[in-house]
Amino acid sequence: MDHLNESEQTVLKQTDLISKLKNIVGEDYVLTDYESRQFYSMDFSEEVSPIAIAVVRPQTVEQISQIVISAKEHQATVNTRGGGMSYTKGHVPTNEQTIMIDNSLMNRVLNVNTVDRYVTLETGVRWVDLRAALKGTGFRVPYLGTLSGNHATVGGGLSQNATGMGRTTLADHVLGLEVVLGDGRLIKTGSSNTKNTSPFYRYNGPDLTGIFLCDSGAFGIKTKVHLLLEPWPQMSFGCVTFPDRIKLTAAQVEIAQTGLQTEAFAFDGKYLNDYADNPPLPKETKAAMVKDYLAHHPNKWRAYRGLLKAWHPSGLGFLRGLPNAMYFITEAHDHASADRMSAKVLKICKQFGGRAIPTAIPLGLRFGSYLNVGEIMANKQGEVNFPINAKFEASKAVNAIKAFEDFIKENAQIIEQHSIRLTCNTLLHGHFWGIEPVISWQRPLSPYRFHYATQDRRDRTLGIEENTQRTAAAIDLRYRMTAMFRSLGSLHVQWAKAYPYADSIESKATWQVLTDLKDALDPDNTLNPGALGLGTGLNK
Repeated sequence: MDHLNESEQTVLKQTDLISKLKNIVGEDYVLTDYESRQFYSMDFSEEVSPIAIAVVRPQTVEQISQIVISAKEHQATVNTRGGGMSYTKGHVPTNEQTIMIDNSLMNRVLNVNTVDRYVTLETGVRWVDLRAALKGTGFRVPYLGTLSGNHATVGGGLSQNATGMGRTTLADHVLGLEVVLGDGRLIKTGSSNTKNTSPFYRYNGPDLTGIFLCDSGAFGIKTKVHLLLEPWPQMSFGCVTFPDRIKLTAAQVEIAQTGLQTEAFAFDGKYLNDYADNPPLPKETKAAMVKDYLAHHPNKWRAYRGLLKAWHPSGLGFLRGLPNAMYFITEAHDHASADRMSAKVLKICKQFGGRAIPTAIPLGLRFGSYLNVGEIMANKQGEVNFPINAKFEASKAVNAIKAFEDFIKENAQIIEQHSIRLTCNTLLHGHFWGIEPVISWQRPLSPYRFHYATQDRRDRTLGIEENTQRTAAAIDLRYRMTAMFRSLGSLHVQWAKAYPYADSIESKATWQVLTDLKDALDPDNTLNPGALGLGTGLNK
């Protein structure tokens, strides 16, 4: 190859690598056409990034190990994509010599053990698949998945420490992992790594599991996970609207101190109007949801009373015009206890001006389907969007929501000039509080968004032309808002490549340990370089 120039050598290496990848997984499972490579290299972030040279769709852990070894030998990097629902450039390449692993074919639920209370699954399993596999067992994983669970995978949630529905975050319920390292080695963590022992326990000596959780794929490719199961509890639902966001947040702070709620999620009025305008669910869908609800509630008197609390003659029309709505769910071993807990939460809400409204939202989220991602890719106004998230201790929540409102006022001219909209959701999971502003603006659908968007959303964006200044302003708002939250001491879900993880680390010794781990687990920086700021020279 010495007689070839650098560009010719690169092409030859790529050709040889792609040939080896086809030998590993089969020719039909290596995608090299431009459209596929572009689609798999994008996410919600709306920023221009390099495009992978190939997309590989393995079906076994042995294939993943061989892919990593082959990429390493050819000086290529490997990024792993689950359901593609990242909005922080989680799987997006940072260089053009990237192989994208599509993990969606690693989608088997391998073992449901209700006696020892764990479930073992491959990490390409979607949340909707896991729900189906556990249906009828009487057991669940305490964390129930993200709202995008029709597409989002468990593996993506492990890398980003997903928050969403259920108790606390996904990482809290992990018992062990199987992981491919950056040199192709395969390791196991938790008690599954002990001879003749099942994966029922996590802390089997030093906790190696934690290294690979919330790592945005920087330390290893998670191929299998063991998750804790618990019996389905009895549930009680509440839903409240408040005069404004500050009072709502103050109520969430008070609720967080009690620990009564499993979750408490508040939607902005903009989303409520969208829900109110949605067509009613088909009768068969409603019937299936009610049947599932009643099956989970043996006390039929309380169950029917709960259904009556959710019903309204207008369907979801009662949401129209409300400034916000916070639903909450309480859980206990019996329905009466859950109802008492719910009454206490409602009493707190009323102290902050809250008014009870029908509980259709939480009932639908627990017993209906996951949200239609196609309706999120572009909204009814023909806008694209991305969320920003920040996590705070409860004591900082009111200051954070006030800072958000001040940020809107300070940037009012830019927001108005470019017809950008800022909306906001907030949530409780356990003892901490989270805020999720969403930035929306008009822009043509990218191939990524177009792929998922429903036809009516595609139609709404027809004729919209790219305005580079508007898009640049929206992305700039994102990073400046992130900096504002960081100045208040925020943490983030999905640190990945959009949030300044490396710069947030206070201790130089801590960062050195992290870089040492990266060197030990991924010596050639093969896996997702740039995730967490590792492999970029940051924080040196």
